[in-house]
Amino acid sequence: MNRIFLIITLLLLGACQSSTNRQASNIDFIRSRNVVCGQPKASLASIFSFQSIRDSLVKIDHPRYIEAGKRTGLDLIVPNDNRIPAGRLEQNVLKLDLEVKWGDFRMETPERPGLRIVAIGEVGKSLSIPSPLVRIKTGTLIEASISNKLKDSTITLFGFQKRPYTVRDSLFVLPGETGKVRFDAGEAGTYMYWVQLGRGIPLSEFSAEEEQLAGAFVIDPEKNVPEDRIFVMNVFSNNEIQKDGKDLWLESLTINGRSWPFTERIETSVGEIHNWKVINASNRIHPMHLHGFYYDVIERGTPEITHKLAPEQIPQVVTETMTGRTTMNMRWEVKRPGNWLFHCHLSFHVSSMIRLPDAEKLDPEGTYEHMAGLVLGIHVKDGETDLISKGADKHINLYATEASDQFKTFKFTEQNNDRSFTPGDLLLLRQYQTTHVTVKNLMSDPTSVHWHGLEIDSWSDGVPNWSESDGKRSKIIEPGESFTYKLSTMRPGTFVYHSHLEDIDQLTKGLYGPMIVIGENEVYHPDLDHFYIMGWKNDLGQTKEDMDLNGWEDVPDQKARIGDMHRLRLINIGPAGGGWLRMTKDGKIIPLKALAKDGAELPLPQQGEVEVSPKLYVGETADYGFTPTEPGVYKLKFNYLMADWVQTWVVNDQ
Repeated sequence: MNRIFLIITLLLLGACQSSTNRQASNIDFIRSRNVVCGQPKASLASIFSFQSIRDSLVKIDHPRYIEAGKRTGLDLIVPNDNRIPAGRLEQNVLKLDLEVKWGDFRMETPERPGLRIVAIGEVGKSLSIPSPLVRIKTGTLIEASISNKLKDSTITLFGFQKRPYTVRDSLFVLPGETGKVRFDAGEAGTYMYWVQLGRGIPLSEFSAEEEQLAGAFVIDPEKNVPEDRIFVMNVFSNNEIQKDGKDLWLESLTINGRSWPFTERIETSVGEIHNWKVINASNRIHPMHLHGFYYDVIERGTPEITHKLAPEQIPQVVTETMTGRTTMNMRWEVKRPGNWLFHCHLSFHVSSMIRLPDAEKLDPEGTYEHMAGLVLGIHVKDGETDLISKGADKHINLYATEASDQFKTFKFTEQNNDRSFTPGDLLLLRQYQTTHVTVKNLMSDPTSVHWHGLEIDSWSDGVPNWSESDGKRSKIIEPGESFTYKLSTMRPGTFVYHSHLEDIDQLTKGLYGPMIVIGENEVYHPDLDHFYIMGWKNDLGQTKEDMDLNGWEDVPDQKARIGDMHRLRLINIGPAGGGWLRMTKDGKIIPLKALAKDGAELPLPQQGEVEVSPKLYVGETADYGFTPTEPGVYKLKFNYLMADWVQTWVVNDQ
């Protein structure tokens, strides 16, 4: 590679990485639209193109889809649970021999449909997804080789260099050749490595993702390594033209090489503490949501570096958004029995619509799989519960109603003649007061309700035919039927309730609503407490008309007085995308105070002022405080994908 080409390559790689993180929600949306909604493919040339070097790239365009029961003659690609490190350790030197070649991948079961894709394996062993686990201790020297068994593409290996680093290195290997590399492991942390087909520069047209070619690269400290698990998310997608001319989009979104409901079941017990290393080996965004429990994010990382958070800065969340090619070390404690989920909350990544064609035909009779993709199931054995109840129980009736096929919502009354988009009624609860919510389905479609962020009994968690404890199970609520959920309220905060059935369809028609839990001894002041819930009004998501904020056609003005603290509760429950808010006065930014995340009040060291709120992705909530110090007209601006809203605040002396 000549010097000019090397400089261009490094610049483009850096631009691509920052552009991917900056525009990730839009990229993710474009990909999702291609897959789920069947829209024409969109060009990402403005993000990924550099025409002067495009001709040096090789695009792989082979038949990919494998029908159920068909055999390809290719090596079978096996799922990798990331329990067994690759290579052999000889006197503190890891000897590692890898190869890249075509294989036959079945992300559900061997007898179901599959894909012809390229994968990485150890020489003499099976190809795997994720790629073989590299796990050593700091101070280890690594001697690795990678053989390119492909006939028509150069491969580029990334991530095989000493950590941390600021300049990304790579190894080009021509077809039929073997590349070798030798380096010190470097500092302890959770990293990744990956292979790109071609010369390492993404193609200028949005054609395919080959991010199954990636695996975990973990460097442990010399001592005190906690017991943990590693979960790697990989993505493959490709557009394939069939013999009959049909345009077929194929996807594989997996955790440790499997797609729900065939992902690993985590078996655990009350009282156990789990340390998980979660690696997003794709360029997509994944807001990772844990049902029923909060978790601590103790480390965040990239392929280059791992950041260990100081104890006072560790966030407690139910949803943590992982941008493209990032890592997260999370720790959580099991506090009650039942079945739970850990999954990406971006609806397009967990929809059953991403399954391969005809996969559902092999499901057992009567099976209804409404999820697929990036989902892990957790089974907690019978045991004690941490839930607390004080005082008399509360009872609420909530009706799932429809004004038309396009306008559905949750209401406290049975009538719904409103042919406009309106999120569900505000559910106001009190800490420790057990609330029984009877949901009656007055619609023509079945539904369910998940009480996102609440620490509750599993049987009330609302994932149909999965959430189960105490001999009870959440069910699909058929038209005309009812189901009573028991809500425990362990902490005050901002939450959201929403359908957990056919998410893309039901969320984009309005089946969600805000949920606020006030403190045990607090008084709710609606004039000082404001929720802003962002969503989609349809499954297009292309213009402001497709987006929604509180169901408002026109954002109402707000009045305030100097010295009063207003709580701004921001909620994102659209199927994709991120949003933020900021306050200005006379064009000058007025900082807001960060108060809470996902319903958990922030510790004082984390309650800093922000000029613009961090972008809030799907399934996240955040609270901010606004205390005006002088009279005048303020502007509260919201941005959500392609949409902007402005709320005028008029502040008076008294």
